[in-house]
This record gives sequence, structure tokens and C-alpha cells, in this order.
Amino acid sequence: MVTILSHTATPPKLSSQTKRPATDFKAVIVGGGIAGAEALLVLRDLLGDRIRIELVSASAEMTYRPLAITEPFGLGEAHELRLDALAEEQGAEFREERVAEIDPERRTIGTHGGATLSYDALLIAVGAHGADQLPGALSYDGSPVANAAYRELLDEIEAGRLKRIAFAAPTGLRWGLPLYELALLTAHHAREHDLDDVELLLATEEERPLAMFGERASEALATLLKTAGVSFHGSQAPAAVEPDGLALAGGDLLEADRVVALPRLKVAPIPGLPQGPSGFIGTGLDMRVEGLARVYAAGDATWFPIKQGGLAAQQADAAARSIASCVDSSIRKGEFRPVLRGALLTGAAPLYLRSGVAGSGEASAAGAAPLWWPPAKVAAGHLAAHLTGSPEGQPILGDVPALHGEDLDDSAADHQAAVELALASSDADARWKDYEGALRWLTLAEQLNIALPPGYAEKRRQWSAAAGASS
Repeated sequence: MVTILSHTATPPKLSSQTKRPATDFKAVIVGGGIAGAEALLVLRDLLGDRIRIELVSASAEMTYRPLAITEPFGLGEAHELRLDALAEEQGAEFREERVAEIDPERRTIGTHGGATLSYDALLIAVGAHGADQLPGALSYDGSPVANAAYRELLDEIEAGRLKRIAFAAPTGLRWGLPLYELALLTAHHAREHDLDDVELLLATEEERPLAMFGERASEALATLLKTAGVSFHGSQAPAAVEPDGLALAGGDLLEADRVVALPRLKVAPIPGLPQGPSGFIGTGLDMRVEGLARVYAAGDATWFPIKQGGLAAQQADAAARSIASCVDSSIRKGEFRPVLRGALLTGAAPLYLRSGVAGSGEASAAGAAPLWWPPAKVAAGHLAAHLTGSPEGQPILGDVPALHGEDLDDSAADHQAAVELALASSDADARWKDYEGALRWLTLAEQLNIALPPGYAEKRRQWSAAAGASS
């Protein structure tokens, strides 16, 4: 199930006279994912009506992919953001097309539809697509097809036909958080269905779980895996799917009835654009494409090895600032300084992870209390409020100090109490047939907890239908 959102946050006010800003400088953004949408918002915030912006995307809808992982478990729904509506509200043009080539000398791009678009600055944010790396495994990328396949796997687990599932992080995979989520959500699902004989294993070449987040966060995740009954096999790269399970690079075999893996990523070739192995695009820290003037790139299509929505947004912020500096020399060029923020869905309260926060005095943080606000699954500076449906006036994303000891325990308890209050209030409003009120409470619960508890996604569908019927 996909919910279509036209975001509720209020965009910056443009000139009341025209939709197109009164300027000759034109930025073209190619790609309608997290990076493209974030860059649009940042450019408008920095320059107001001093820039024309055209957003080019293969689809008018952007799927909020990180929440798609909840769908097979009935814990939530993937949302979609209307890019055409976002562009209109931001005073930008929108074109539903695919890029075919770029001509950096003429500063034009060609589309598969035959259009030629000129630009003064260009941002490539086309993303990457998955390719199976472990033949024989269920390759999970969060798409509707993958979710349907994983729902079938859960049905087989419930029917008792599958007892051992191996989760494999292929060699070279630098962002394995979705795989850990799948394992933990599957463990939670098995407990909810009293399937005590199901065994779950996770194999990765990482020495520790999500080691990139630092020691404190990795230890918190290791404890979570152990408590959930997920057996962690580190420093052992998955090599191949065998009839009896998952073969590891060192020669060991993890016996399993089914193997689930994340795909490797690659970028489609774009003539005129310098691309490296697997199509990835090299940039400087200002996100300018190497060797090209006023051409920038951000998101999964770039060279940066960790592919994650929050980092894509940070790259988009840097690229947008670099483009803005071409218009206004008082604006300093952007510089990509990655900070990892990840919210790990577990079936219960999410585990928030953060590392590399400059000047914070801590390299790693983890806990049930949010480490940034608004606590969106994708920690995007300007886009977070739009993705979470935050109220008018919501500030851009900011970090929250990590808590420890009793403060952390108290905060986690308060957080859980707030979620339970929102859910109880939604049930109360529904009993009074105030379905719009019930839906507002569910939105609050989802903002606090990222994913809804079991059963509430179905309640939301029922209450939405009831609210529509009564209006």
C-alpha cells in the first residue's frame, strides 16, 4: 500500500506575480529522488526568486523507499511525494522525462522524449539501480516486486516450510542497514506468530554489526541482534548460494532454507558525463563533477561508497550551495562532510544511530530516543519536514544530544509513553467515529516511531475509507 502525500510544510513565498522567478540563471536538476528534491528546496531557500529551477524526473512521484521495508510485515506503508506538486509550490518547472545525454560545452541536456534543455548549472541526481550479486538469493531492494516476494517468504515461514533464513551482505556493500532491519523485523514477526523454531543468521564481511557507525552504536546493535535471536557471522563475506545454504568466502557453509541479500548498485551510462566503474560519478567535496564546469552530482550515483538517503541529502545540500555561489558570491561553496544518521526499524521502538558529528565530542551514539529532529527515516535537512508531514513552521533537521545512563532510560520510556498515548487517542477518536482525528493521531505516532505497530497500518486504511465516506 502506498500513500500519496503532497507535503504540508509551507514553501518559501515567491513573487505573487509569476510562477517562474525573474532571473536568467537557470539550474536544471535531473533526478527526482531524495537528492533531487532536497536540492530543489535548498536552492529556493538560499536564492529565493533569483534563480530559475527545472526539475526533470522519470516519474512525477518519489517513493519514500526506506519505509517500504515495513510493508511485508504490515507495520506501515511507503509514502510517495508528488514531485510535480513540490515543484509548483517551489516556483519551479517540472518535466517528466528521462535524460538521454548531456553536452557540457553547450550546457544542454537531451531527453529521451527529444527535448533539449539549456542550463547555467546542472545537478545530476539520477540515483542507482540494483543488480543481483548472489544468484539464487531473494534480492531485496524495497520495490513492490521485492516486497511481494518477501511477503511470500513470510507466508512460508508461518506455514512451517522455512526454518532457517540467512541474510547476506554481498562483498563491497557499504550500507547494510536494510539487511539488519529485515533480519530484526523477521525475528519480531516470528515472535508475534509464536514461531520459536525459526533460526535467523546474518553474514557480512564487517567485523562488527554496522561498524561504520562506531563502537558504541555497533555494540548496541549487537545486543539487539542477540536479544532478537539473530546469529551474527562477521568477517565472513558471502560467496555463493548453494542448495544447502550460503557459502562463505572462507569455505564455511551456513545451512539455510532460503537466502536473502541486498543487490549491488550501478548507474546507467549517460553520454557526455564522465563515469567510472559501474557508472558512478566522480566529484570533489563541493560535488562538482570532475572535469566539468557547473555540473554537479549528488546521491547514489556518485563515487561515495555508502549509499544512503541522509548522505544523499547532505551531498545535495553541498551541491546546491555550490550552485548558489555561482549566483551570489557571498554564498560560500558547499562542502560534503558526511555525518551518518540511521534509524533502524526493529518491529518495536526504532534504534537511532549517529556517527561522525563534528565538534560533538562523540564519534558514535545510539539509543531508542531520537538523535535528530524531526526523526524522519531519511535525515534530510530541508526535505525531512516534507516527508514526515510536519506542521507549518517546522524547522529544518537538527541533531539532538545523545543521552546516557538513567537519562537515556527515562527518555526512552517517555518516548514510548508518547507513542502509546497517540495510539490510544487514535483508537478513542475512532470509537467516537471521528476518523479524521484518529488519522491525525496515527500521523503523530508514525512521526514519533517512524513505523506503526502491527495492526495500525490496517486501521489507517479502514479509517481513511471511513473518513472519505463520511465527507
